[in-house]
Amino acid sequence: MTVSPEIRRVIAGALLIILLGALDQTVVTTALPSIARDLGDVALLSWVVTANLITSISATALAGKLSDVYGRRPLVAIAIVIFVGASCLCAVAPTMEALIAFRALQGLGGGALITLAQTVVADVVSPRERATYSAYFSLVWAIASVAGPLLGGVLTELVGWRFVFWFNLPMGIVALVVCEAALRRVPIHTSPARIDYLGIAVLTAASMLLLLGLSWGAIEFGWSSLRVIVAFAAAVALGAGFLWWQTRVDDPLFPPVFWRDRVVGRFLPAIFFIFGGYLALVVTMPVFFKVVLELSPARIGVMMIPLTLSTTFSAYFAGRYVKRVGDYRVPPLITLPIGILGALAMAVWVNDFSAPVAAAMLMVVGFGVGAIFPVSVVGVQNAVAPREIGTVTGALGYVRMLGGAVWAAAATALVLALVQSFGVVGGTLASLDDLVRLPLGPAERQAAGRAFRWVFVGAALLLAVGLALCVTVESRSLRSNSGMQARAESRR
Repeated sequence: MTVSPEIRRVIAGALLIILLGALDQTVVTTALPSIARDLGDVALLSWVVTANLITSISATALAGKLSDVYGRRPLVAIAIVIFVGASCLCAVAPTMEALIAFRALQGLGGGALITLAQTVVADVVSPRERATYSAYFSLVWAIASVAGPLLGGVLTELVGWRFVFWFNLPMGIVALVVCEAALRRVPIHTSPARIDYLGIAVLTAASMLLLLGLSWGAIEFGWSSLRVIVAFAAAVALGAGFLWWQTRVDDPLFPPVFWRDRVVGRFLPAIFFIFGGYLALVVTMPVFFKVVLELSPARIGVMMIPLTLSTTFSAYFAGRYVKRVGDYRVPPLITLPIGILGALAMAVWVNDFSAPVAAAMLMVVGFGVGAIFPVSVVGVQNAVAPREIGTVTGALGYVRMLGGAVWAAAATALVLALVQSFGVVGGTLASLDDLVRLPLGPAERQAAGRAFRWVFVGAALLLAVGLALCVTVESRSLRSNSGMQARAESRR
């Protein structure tokens, strides 16, 4: 199938949007030490990341629904303006508190961009062709995950941490110009549906309290503190209230029919567990390399590259398979067992392999996980009516990011608890950074390896749960028309 120049421009704009949002989630990490030295209030430093994550997760769900109601192009422009404006405010933030507030605002724009990019592609490309472009998104994420920390480090070293945020200004302007020109060719389809503002408020509050509880428990107060328990209890209560409300409102943010559908209702929990297991490894493996294998920071970065590359490789070929065969069920059923075996192999030989072997095993896990990303997007978008494509894409993105946050925090808590119970340290550790800074002998490193073994087992179990859910996904024929064409046909 020949792709028209107009569609190529839309795809290019969507990829640029993804790059903008993905870089924002990776470029700041290397600048954190410099931010702490300049602004002080080191105790608040983790909130520079946490505040952005909280609003980004909420915006991921909301942007899709809003774009179904008001159209893609206006929402893309608004999200870019919010993102760029907040970046400029971050660059001039006078205090740590101000920086945290501006990072929260930046998360609203960044989270929305990620959902909108995938939704825009669905408007101009049929589901069968869409899988390939979803794989391209994985490639952009891979580039951002490698280039982001490097770019942040270079900018911080040469011109200061504030230029990490100023860098978004020219990129955002380019993205706005390109997307406005490209999306002008896409008709603005609006819907008479009303926005469920109460549902938005309850979902946002539930997400915020859950992530606050995770952050407080893992970093500041400990999991048994009253503050953490209250945050979790309130999050559960609000989450239950949100699900109940969705059955009562006319135009729900998460339509209950999604959960009953044998495609959407299976892929949503599957991506929650699979991406959670994947991110648990992404968060803990650098610590494993440092604590157990005594690698330098530079070499740790090199050892993590195979995981990113194999994930992208798997996503790309899964997309090609869907395009050629038209079946979105098969790729994860083939690759996920490979990823599970890779994680279990890491658990079995945790204290017996070298850094290159560990990187090779990570590459196996990445290959096992990568296929789920393009096929889940294609599957859920194909399963709903064209008017709900943005809503279901936002729901998938929300569940994916929430799963990553929950299970990464769980993996962190598991490592910290086990290294203490195995006698690696005598006192209480507040974070993985505290573990990295400890001087450990060979015996302590061996014991730390046994602690990480259970993280690898946990990751394998999460992937196994995701695989079990993928087995139950219903196979449906992929539509031959794009979302834009389907909308036009439905109005005739």
